[in-house]
Amino acid sequence: MDIPRTLVMTGHFPPEPGGVQTFTWELVRRLPADRLVVVAPTWPGAAAFDARLGFPVVRRRGYLLFRGLRRLVAEHGVHAAWIPAAAPFGMYAPLLRAAGVRRLIASTHGQEIGWFRAAPTRAALRAVSRTIDALTFLTETCRAEVAAALGDRTRLVQLAGAVDPERFRPGLDGAGVRRDHGLGDGPVIVSVSRLVHRKGHDRLLDAWPAIVRRHPAARLVLVGEGPMRRPLTERAEREAPGTVVLTGPVPDADLPRYYAAADAFVLPCRDDRRGLQVEGLGLSVLEASATGLPVVVGRSGGSPEAVVDGETGVVVDAASPAELARALNGLLDDPASARLMGEAGRRWVCATWSWDRAAARLAALLRGAHADQEALRGTRTEDAARRVSPAWDSRSG
Repeated sequence: MDIPRTLVMTGHFPPEPGGVQTFTWELVRRLPADRLVVVAPTWPGAAAFDARLGFPVVRRRGYLLFRGLRRLVAEHGVHAAWIPAAAPFGMYAPLLRAAGVRRLIASTHGQEIGWFRAAPTRAALRAVSRTIDALTFLTETCRAEVAAALGDRTRLVQLAGAVDPERFRPGLDGAGVRRDHGLGDGPVIVSVSRLVHRKGHDRLLDAWPAIVRRHPAARLVLVGEGPMRRPLTERAEREAPGTVVLTGPVPDADLPRYYAAADAFVLPCRDDRRGLQVEGLGLSVLEASATGLPVVVGRSGGSPEAVVDGETGVVVDAASPAELARALNGLLDDPASARLMGEAGRRWVCATWSWDRAAARLAALLRGAHADQEALRGTRTEDAARRVSPAWDSRSG
């Protein structure tokens, strides 16, 4: 695919872990390397990571990504720019315009919903929206919030995250993960996310005793890092000794084996801070489904759109420990039905969530190719989003 010379201004870039980091990386690495320059924050291990790339990465301390923009635009002949997270980095859009960028795309995720619901930050985003040629959204929930706040100020286009079905697939060996963490041979439930309050792991620990009473050999594995890790670890050691494992951050290359070690996946997310913090989509949900796991997902922002409720998994009110326990016990009670859900999830993800298609859409937006209707068409139709059919196997690769 062809794109103009493009500057990517991002506060979320590897080797830092996270969902927006994955979103940014999976799209950037599919664009022509000789047309890119990336501006990103410093991070431990960044120098070694950047040295392997085919495009320059300019690292800045903190959020001072705007330093030297005019020089970078001139030096690299930049025509277009992409801001992968409009909150807060959309605030830099006028500076990119002033530096000489002629085509500007920005993307929204879950955190922008909170910005649009709060008057000061809504006003700030509205003020810069006219400098942006197209603003992308993950899900219909996100689109509705953005459209309500901006009206017709900015063109809205879907640009959703996806999953690599070759990397995340059934049949991988999770025995080493089970052995390393002493999980035994019983059922394993895994959760992969940043350990922050809105992800709901505190409610999951509230629900856990009801699961262990019914399935004494069950084990819970929480994969990720974040400010909630220490209190969750202390609580698990105190209230559920020997049945809950917090792994901390896991190398990206090892992550598929953690899904492979599990029998079910849970993302117990819920709206936080009176609706100012919500889930955008949930890439880990798609990864789990691609691996063939049934999923239980809390209702927050766009998270229900990562599940075909009742077919690939279950959407619950994760603020209710009883509802979480009921859904997870239901999967462990009936392994055959859970397995069919996982198989349906694999088919659905392979058929409807594609990084390649998303990258083609981003390239078309950067070109300003309004005539390229195929690339700018929705990633998935409403029927595809709400239906799972075995006939899709022929398209799943």
